[in-house]
Amino acid sequence: MSEVISIRLKREIIKAIDELVSAGVFSSRNEALNFIISEGLKEANEWKDAIEKSKKVALPIIDKTLEDFLAERDRY
Repeated sequence: MSEVISIRLKREIIKAIDELVSAGVFSSRNEALNFIISEGLKEANEWKDAIEKSKKVALPIIDKTLEDFLAERDRY
């Protein structure tokens, strides 16, 4: 099921979409935007999942100052 919505896009984006349609990559602006938005949402969900996983990982508490870390690094 689909729904019609109105959006405002920068001219550069519209130009890029039109170029993809003209090149035959997509048959219409609608097809292009549906694909691009769907792929963008997949990518965003991957990032969201990674962020959620990182929140569950218990990181050790570091009790050294930056100067201590740099001094240790310089020893090697």
